[in-house]
Amino acid sequence: MAYLAWEGKGYGIEVMETSYPWTVKVDEAIHHVDILPVEEGLYSLLVDGRSYEVDVLEEGGALLVFVGGQVFRLEPQEEKKRLRRRVEKEVVMGRQAIVAPMPGKIVKVLVGLGDQVQGGDGVVIIEAMKMQNELKAARPGTVREVKVADGQGVKGGDVLVVIE
Repeated sequence: MAYLAWEGKGYGIEVMETSYPWTVKVDEAIHHVDILPVEEGLYSLLVDGRSYEVDVLEEGGALLVFVGGQVFRLEPQEEKKRLRRRVEKEVVMGRQAIVAPMPGKIVKVLVGLGDQVQGGDGVVIIEAMKMQNELKAARPGTVREVKVADGQGVKGGDVLVVIE
């Protein structure tokens, strides 16, 4: 599944059927899409029976899509960043759970039970897709649970450390 952000909201996009017309799922909505390249950056789209002429330009990692006199800026998102943003938005008060953004292996647990942490302090180093990422506390607190150990395999979404 791919993810795009538009006007601050994220959308999951999945091509479910690759024969023409394509069946495309955008979040929970299903659409039938036929696309024909006209020239570089210009496409003819048929979406659920409605015809569109679409110009697409790439600008700084984002896609500028021109349709019917309007411009839409779509920003591709990596799933890891999308999950991190979702978790960060949920952490406001009370317990904060440090979760694995994707499947991987715990390289090092940087905190112990009862440790005091500040916002931005490293809590766990996880290796995923041959890259190491340091997961950090979003705000100050006390480590209440450490649910993983060095070298342990984890799945995306697993709770690694709980801070209050």
